[in-house]
Order: sequence, then C-alpha cells, then structure tokens
Amino acid sequence: MQPFVGRQPQLEELRARLAQARAGVPQLVAVRGPAGIGKTALLNRFLDEVRTEPATVIRASSEEAEVLLAGGVLEQLARSVGPSGAGLLPPTPPGSRVDDAVAAGTRLLDLFGALEDAGPLVLVVDDLHWADLPSLRALAFALRRLVADHVLALLALREEAVPGLPDGLRRILDTGGLIRLRGLDEDDLTELAGAMGMSGLSRAHAQRLREGTQGNPLHAQAILEETTPAEWGPEDRPLPSPRSLRFVVQRRYEGIGADARRLVDAAAVLGSRSALPVAAALGNVAEPLPALSEATACHLLVAGTSRLPWTLSFPHPLVRSAVYDALDPARRSALHTSAATLADDEPTALRHRIAAAPAPDAVLSEDLARFARQEATRQAWSSAVAHLVAASRASLDRDAGRRLLLEAVAWMLQTGDAASAQSFADEVRGFPATALRDSVLGSLAMARGEPAAAETLLRSAWDQAQAGTDPAIDPEAAAGIALQYAIHRYGRLDAAGSARWCRRALERTGPDTAVHQGAQTYLAHSLGYSGDVDEAYAATEGADGRDSDEAFAWLQPRSARGMLRLVDDDLDGARADLSAVATAAYRLGVLNTAAFAYATLARADYLAGAWDDAVLHAGRAVAINDESEYSFTRFMVAGIAALVPAARGEWAAAEAFLDGPGVLGPGDYERSIVAVATSRARLAETRGDPTGVLAALAPVRDLIYQDAIEEPGFWPWVDMYAEALVALGDVAEADALLVPNEERAARRGRRSSVARLARARGRVAAAAGRREEAESAFDRSLTAIGQLSRPFEQAKGRLAAGQFLRRAGQRRRAAELLEAAHRAFSALGAQPWALRCATELAGSGLQPVPRSAASRPRLTSQELVVARLAAAGRTNREIAGELVVSVKTVEYHLHNAFQKLRITRRSELAPRLAEPAGQA
Repeated sequence: MQPFVGRQPQLEELRARLAQARAGVPQLVAVRGPAGIGKTALLNRFLDEVRTEPATVIRASSEEAEVLLAGGVLEQLARSVGPSGAGLLPPTPPGSRVDDAVAAGTRLLDLFGALEDAGPLVLVVDDLHWADLPSLRALAFALRRLVADHVLALLALREEAVPGLPDGLRRILDTGGLIRLRGLDEDDLTELAGAMGMSGLSRAHAQRLREGTQGNPLHAQAILEETTPAEWGPEDRPLPSPRSLRFVVQRRYEGIGADARRLVDAAAVLGSRSALPVAAALGNVAEPLPALSEATACHLLVAGTSRLPWTLSFPHPLVRSAVYDALDPARRSALHTSAATLADDEPTALRHRIAAAPAPDAVLSEDLARFARQEATRQAWSSAVAHLVAASRASLDRDAGRRLLLEAVAWMLQTGDAASAQSFADEVRGFPATALRDSVLGSLAMARGEPAAAETLLRSAWDQAQAGTDPAIDPEAAAGIALQYAIHRYGRLDAAGSARWCRRALERTGPDTAVHQGAQTYLAHSLGYSGDVDEAYAATEGADGRDSDEAFAWLQPRSARGMLRLVDDDLDGARADLSAVATAAYRLGVLNTAAFAYATLARADYLAGAWDDAVLHAGRAVAINDESEYSFTRFMVAGIAALVPAARGEWAAAEAFLDGPGVLGPGDYERSIVAVATSRARLAETRGDPTGVLAALAPVRDLIYQDAIEEPGFWPWVDMYAEALVALGDVAEADALLVPNEERAARRGRRSSVARLARARGRVAAAAGRREEAESAFDRSLTAIGQLSRPFEQAKGRLAAGQFLRRAGQRRRAAELLEAAHRAFSALGAQPWALRCATELAGSGLQPVPRSAASRPRLTSQELVVARLAAAGRTNREIAGELVVSVKTVEYHLHNAFQKLRITRRSELAPRLAEPAGQA
C-alpha cells in the first residue's frame, strides 16, 4: 500500500469542500494529474476520514477496456451503496435506453436525493477519462442541476485526458474546484522513504529521486522498494527505470505459483473487476482459492468477498497495467479470444474480440457493424455509434472503414448528438473528398450554426452525387443529402428552397424510410412558411398512424402539424401533437427533436396562458439541448424559455436564457437570429423600452428571406415593431409596415394575428388623431382575440384599448377594460403589465384596482411552479422528475416559497396560492 505523504494541503481543501456540501452548497472538485501521481491515494485517505462521519459515499472506478459498456459507471455507483442500493438507481424503464443521458441523469439525481437524507453525499469517480460516454453524459446532466444539494463530487482524471471529455462535462469541470497534483518534493520523498522503513535518505538522494521520477509517488516507491541509494550508481547515470513499478510487479509475480499466475493473468485480461469463477475458468485454475490467497498475499489482487460471487480487482490500476503489458502478446490475444467465448453478452464478447485482434479483421468489422445496426434498430444510439466506430477501425478495406465512420457520425447528428459528432470533425476532414464526406461535414457545420460552410459542403456533396463520382452514393444516400440540404435551407428561412429540396429527397426514397419521414416533416414546415397551408397540412397526412412504429415515431410530420396548428390558433391540437412528439423523441433519445418539440410545446402553453406548464416544458427543452450541444436549435429553445420570465419581469432570468447559448452573430442561421431577436424585443416591450424593441428587431428587417418572417403566426414581431415606432413618433412608417401584414393575416384567417395587428393599427390611428378608425381597430382586436383562449394577448388588447378610451374621455369603459386586464395580468404573474394597468387607472383619477390586504408576495416562476405542483399533491421526487432538477433543488425552491408565503405546511399552499399576488 502506498504511504500517504505530501498531500496535506489537498486533504485540507477536500475537508473544507465537504463542510460546504454539508451546509447545502454543492461542491465539485476535479483531482487531476498524471498516472501514479497519487490521485487515488488522496481520495482513499479522505474517504477514510469521511467514513467516520455521518456521510454517505458512493464510488466508481473506470477503466479503458470498458468504455463500450454503456452505463457501467452508473451501475457501479448504485452497487457501491451496498445491498440497499439495488433499487436506488432503477433499471431503464421499458421503451427507453440505458444511454439516454437525460433519463439516466434524472435517475442519478433521484439517487442523490435518496442518499442525502442521511448526511452529505460524497460521490467519487476515479479515472473519469475512461468512463463510458452514457455515464459521462448522465453525470454531467446531474451535476449541472445541483442547486442546494448536500453533495461533494470528486472526479479524478489524468491531466492529458481532459480535452477528450465531452464539451459539456469539460465546462462543468472548469466551473468547479481543481486540485492539480504535482510531483512530491524532496521533503515529501524523504518522508516517503521513512514511512517505508528506510532511514537517512540524504538531501542529495532525495533530489536525485525527485528528478528521476518527477516526484511520482508510485514510481518513487517502486524504486525505493526495489533498490537502495547505494545501488543507483554514479550521479551522471539515470536512476533505474522510472517505470520500475513493472519490475516490482514482475518480482511479486515471479514469487507466486503457476495457478496464481494464471489467475492474475486472467483477471488482468477481464478488466479492473471480474468474478472469481470467470477468472478461474479463463485461467484454467481448478483450485482458485489457494491461488487467490497467494496473489492477495503478494499485493497483486484484492478479493471482494461481501457478496457472491467473489470478485477480483487490483490494488492500483498501474498494477493491472504492469501485469497486462507483461503478458506475451500471443498469450494475451489467446486469453481475450477465450474470454469472448465465456462472455454471456455480445458487447462483452465483441470487446474481447477487439482486444484479441492483432490486425484489422474483416469478420470482426462485419460483426461489429451488424451489432451496431441492431442497436440502432432498438434506438440504443450511443452503443450503436460506439460499435460502428469500432467496426470502422477494424475494417481491412480503408474506404469501407471510412464509410462506416461517416455513417456513425451521421447517426450522431441524426439524433442531435452534436457534441460527439464534432469530436470526429478533424478526422473526417482528412478523408478524400467524396459526396458522403462532404455531406457529413456540411451537417457538422449546420450543427455548429455555420450556414455559409454548410452551404458550400452540402452543395459539393449534391453535385458529386449527381455526377456519380462516389460509388457509395445510391438513390437512398442521395435522398439523405437532399434532406440535409432541405433542413439547411429551412434554417435559412428559405421556404421555397427547403420545399424544393424536400421534394428531391422524396423522389429518391421509398415510403417507409427515415429519410421519407424527415422529408415529409420539413416539407410541411417549409410549405407553412410559404403560406401554402392546405399543402402543408397534406404533407402531414398519416401523422397519427405510426405511433407504434418506434423506428419513425420521432421523425413523424406530427411535429410540423403541431406547429401548423399553433399558428392556426388550434392550441389544443398543437399541444396534443407536440406533447406526443416530445415524449416519443425524449424516450428514444433523439435530442434535437425532443428539444424542438418541448420548446414549441412551451410556446403553445405560453399562448394558452398555462405558464407553469410553459416553464416546465421550456426547462426540459433547455436541459435536453444542453446535452446535445446542437446549435441549430439552441437559440430557438433559449428564446422560448425566456418568454415567461420576460413577461413576469424576471429580468435576470430572462437575460440568462438569452445570453446563455453563446454569441449570436450576423453569420448565424436566420432562424436563430429571428428567435433571439423576437424574445429580446418582448423583454424590451415588457420594460416599456420602445428603442430597445427596435434595436432588438433591427436584424430581422435586414434578412434576405422575408416570406417566412412575415407569414402570420410563425414569428409575431410586426405588432411590437409598429407599436414601438408609434411610441417614438414614427407613425407613418408604422402605418406602412402594417398594411401588407394586415392583408396577409386576413387572407389566412388567423385570428390571433389579426388581433395583434389590429391592436397596433389602433395605436397608429390614435397617434394620427383618427379617433373613429382607432376605436374600430381596437374593437376588431378585442373581438378577434376574444374568440380564442389567449389570456395574455387578451389582456394586452384590453390595456391598449383602455389607454385609448381613457384619453378619448370614455372613462367607464376604459376602467372596465383596464381592471379586466389587471386581473388577467395578475393571475398570470405578469406584474410589470399589471402595474402598467394600475398606473393608468391611478393617473386618470379613476379608482385603482385595490390590493387585498391578504395578497401574497411574488414568487419567481420556478418557485411558483414547484409550489403549485406541491399543492396538487406531488411529492418532491415527482416534482424533481417533472422539472428535471434534483430533489434538493425542489426543496430549496419550496423552502423559499414557504418563507415568502409565511406558511409552514404543504396543506397551506393551495389557499395561499389562490390569493392574488402582490405587486413588485
């Protein structure tokens, strides 16, 4: 066992972090350094202390050979709790997947919440850089959502491995604490020698030992264990190999019998942890217990005897590496080959076959590709992609291997996993220029939000496909390229261009393919942007007929129909469609579709006045998009997430959504530009800042493709722009802007658009002194919006009409409208708008709306959602699952709500929430 020296400052840092976690301030610490530097020793010493306190420790250790074992680290964490942990991280629900980061991360949050009640939770993951990708994503998802949790997360990894982690996890590590372990100095090494029973290590010897080992404690211990300073030779000679651990391990290995050696060899091949019966069978050890006793006595193996079957592990990963590396290559390959036959599942067998292969292997490549496609069929995308990448590496045919890798990257992008796809971008760029390569590179550029690069690459891919220069491009592949081009043009808001490319895709694919479903979906979107409503709905025909078809459930045109219904003021139908698509895509792990559907559903909730649902669904959309890192949807998602906090005057929260996704420049997709611009304009509108409204919307007026922007209902911005112009005295420009948009809305029969534009028309006419025209316009607005269930828009219409009528001397009617608007705004929590109504009433000498003496304090949107769900009888765990946050985060918001409402019991929530909210 390695003596613990030279790490007292780091140990003190961990103690301080635990104290913070105990106080309800979640902590994340990355322990970084090279192999053997003492990361594990530091964690072990700290955990020895923690176990004497009221705290819970869960721990996992990763290894390189298990990176394809989806969810392996998560399973270790659950197992580390002991027998009682079996139900804490429940198995993946039927119909979902182990590699779904959002679902798995939510279950991990559940695990945290269940364990925190007994004291602070200490989560340890050693060798994080070797963890399987689904576990890394679930871990990042869970850690990102800790707010008031009593959790200390310790993640140990090698310094050089940090760039290889998923971007989202790297960002989390950057915001947490960092303990970077350096080599031991001369004093530390002298202490180490003393702890090993070697007295009198001179300063010169300690300095030489530091220089020869770079202070690596494991290497230094190996040298001190194997040799004495007298044996180091002259000072001008190097020390015995700084990697002399292998010699120490070899000496121990040579001191045990043949059966024990075979058992150690088998354990090294099987991995960092293996079952004793399996290792004995692989090593051909008839009597494993005596062999195990020898191996443990020499510190080569550690036996786990708390449960059956007994398990084998190694005292340190480098001990396993030394044994594994010392194996004769032929014997190592033979052991892996035998291990593959002993494996009881195909992924483990394939992993051993990969390790056994001394060279590319066509049969292995075919088997990996076959298994990958089986995984894709059941929507296990992370596993499918990992095995397809492995198949590409094992291929004898270099061109075939490249095609497999390109297919794997295409799968990543198809499911919205832009984070993983981008890690292969440099390698793909190095491939010879083919239609398939350029198509994948174009899709990568699209995922990054780089339309100019995507245009060039996708055009190149299509031209090559048409020229027949790429033998890998059949009609189906060409249809896939056309679909990517259609999606790209849809992002540019080029409705006609997107529809044209969708039809090209449909001409080249069959009726029951993923490409066909995708092309139908985007054709419906594009036709809607063009105003071809009947054709758009026709493109969604059959959207209800494939719910049971898992292969296409997330590609259905139903998402497009949901958007069309939203624009056509059928909010009930829209919410039904979008909820179904969001649920299916979320369950299957198709992140980009799930994020789009949840965000659009949140917009429908917002329009319907269901603002708690809007907050909930927007939160899910943001969480999912964070995991996908898919720029093509992130700005749209962020813009919708800002709607409710903007309307409620929660300025910091709204701005955090709009500023969080990154820098949006003029070269980004027009869809992203419009999404952010309209939300920023709504924020300025709520603040009563017309100059800010015009500044926010200025980029929209300069875009090339105006049809989609001006199509009523898709991007409702014209009324805001016109009203801001009126407020700044530019009545003529507002008048000119409204005319064509009013005509288009009337032709489409979209009542909500008619109502918004008529309200703006009323303000224009009032400012121009055309009183009768203004009164008529406000009447049209109130009549149109009164036919719909859109309480926020109805209240805005009443406020505008009331302001006009008050100034026109119709005080009674004005008061009725302003008081009705005030009640509606207050019920929604839109306090800046409610205050505007009250100010308008007070300024006219009319009786302001009285505030009840019992009116409750204002809660934030998150507090309000949590409180209402709790009042409805949901448990904290159920609320956490709906909001995709930790249980402690729910407790935090609920605690704040209880304090603001001055209550102490859940039973008091419902009556208190029924009271009107106080004004800011």
